[in-house]
Amino acid sequence: MARLATEDGARKVLVVDDDADWREFLRLSLEDLGYETTEASDGQEALETLRRGDRYGVMLLDLNMPGMTGLEVVERLPRGPQPRVVFLTSAAAQDVGSALLSGPHYYLPKGASRDQLSLLLQSLGE
Repeated sequence: MARLATEDGARKVLVVDDDADWREFLRLSLEDLGYETTEASDGQEALETLRRGDRYGVMLLDLNMPGMTGLEVVERLPRGPQPRVVFLTSAAAQDVGSALLSGPHYYLPKGASRDQLSLLLQSLGE
């Protein structure tokens, strides 16, 4: 099972995606893996959630959303401890290179399996 460090918020994941079906798949998969999840349907909702002071170990963030892109969300993150950012996208890995270079971010292709999600979360553990 995927396990992140036990620091405050480490077992909490913020899922940000405009695709409700994909959010639901991620939420159910994360809950099966023992994570607490919060969902946001767009970048503005994600930022409001983070500004309330909730701490998350990981933020699964859609890179290409209408309104505010995932990269714009990262640029506007509130000060203080920040979650590890995993960009979600249906684009090929080479097409998300600039986003990955913008900081210590990670990538998970849309359509990834529960096992792939688990492996990614394990790799983020300490």
